[in-house]
Amino acid sequence: MLEWNNFILGDSFSLMQEIEPNSVDLIFTSVPDMNDLGIKDTTEYEDFISNAMVRFDHLISDTGFVAMCQTDRKIGGRVYPKHSVIIQYMIKLGFVLKDYKIMVVNNIDSKDQYKFPYQHLCIFTRKGTIERTSEWLQHILVYPMKKATGPYFGWNENFVKLVVEHLSKENDKVLDPFTGTGIVPYVARSLNRQYLGIEIDEEIYKTSIMKTAIW
Repeated sequence: MLEWNNFILGDSFSLMQEIEPNSVDLIFTSVPDMNDLGIKDTTEYEDFISNAMVRFDHLISDTGFVAMCQTDRKIGGRVYPKHSVIIQYMIKLGFVLKDYKIMVVNNIDSKDQYKFPYQHLCIFTRKGTIERTSEWLQHILVYPMKKATGPYFGWNENFVKLVVEHLSKENDKVLDPFTGTGIVPYVARSLNRQYLGIEIDEEIYKTSIMKTAIW
């Protein structure tokens, strides 16, 4: 079994098999974009999404949460609604879409005109409840993306803190299997959660906040 309070370089699909089933309290992540995976075909991409969702289903506790924040994109002149695809898969697995929010991230300096300047935060659970503070009740969140070390962007630290604080408690286990800049395990650690981050790209891993402590 993998040790918690760790940030690992490796393949998340393989490594998630080493986590105890039904033991994770919060999975907070963003499924990698098609381009990042080198996938051009949506059918192949949805196989990847499906495989990820099945693994999440295996790991999350009954009262735990799966929070995914995704950017849709245009493909071949059409909008590909990735967040809707994820919602459909999760509902088929028996999850409830507990909450949904739009996060505006329109300060990204990107040449990719096929991505939208906002993300969809979809929160799933089977039996979990959320404390609905005034801050949480906002349906449209504005948290500019953060320019991380190197050429990468990451979620705003305050956005991650909002999600982790409301969907977990101290000593809970928080997993980000597609960690990227490392901001989820970094915030989880600061909030006294057990954390586990996995990143497959060595360059991103080396320049992440978990490795550099720079944000």
